Amino acid sequence: MLSNAEEKKEYFNRYWQTRHLASADARSIQRTDLVSTFLSPDKGEKILDVGCGRGLLLKRLSRIGYHVSGCDISSETIGPLVGEGYNVFLCDLENDPLPRKYDVILCLEVLQQVFDPIRLLEKLKSGLYRGGRLIVSVPNEFHLSSRLKLLGGRSHLGHFDESHLRLFSPVRAIEMFNRTGLTVERMIPVPIIPPGWTGAQAIGHALAQLHPGLFSLSQIYALRIR
Repeated sequence: MLSNAEEKKEYFNRYWQTRHLASADARSIQRTDLVSTFLSPDKGEKILDVGCGRGLLLKRLSRIGYHVSGCDISSETIGPLVGEGYNVFLCDLENDPLPRKYDVILCLEVLQQVFDPIRLLEKLKSGLYRGGRLIVSVPNEFHLSSRLKLLGGRSHLGHFDESHLRLFSPVRAIEMFNRTGLTVERMIPVPIIPPGWTGAQAIGHALAQLHPGLFSLSQIYALRIR
């Protein structure tokens, strides 16, 4: 469990060295495809991807013509992206200001990693142009697989290697958005079934729509300021 900003920077500098990149990238590609359905088809919006990590989403959206910038707390991930010519910058979201305003801010799988998610949402709101949108994804920590692991004493929740400081569910996410004056325009659940299980994807999406609390790994929300 991370206890301060310096621990967080050190953790995320080595984060991708400890991930299974093939499965992580498959989930990122899946999330990118879902996020792109929220974006304007004319591709004129200025977009910021906060917590952009290795930049997979940023790169994919840039390739299809969107104007995307990115920021992350990890110098280890920002450095290579700068070298490849992407518009990215180093930023501790909880302590550093955003440099400008944007039409859309993407905040994907970030809020569970920060000490004060509500304060961060307020900052991101102030970084939007009038009429701008936040696209936020948060994990569902209490899906069916997680509950079964908890019953079996094998849960990741609270583990000393776990960086999640806040534990979300669909209900808790909506409560948080309401507290920060954000209206949910649309929500897409991400099914717990891995993207590689192609034959089961239709069933996974149907179950996630039917009961997000049990069958979704996370939810992606399109939000507007009230």
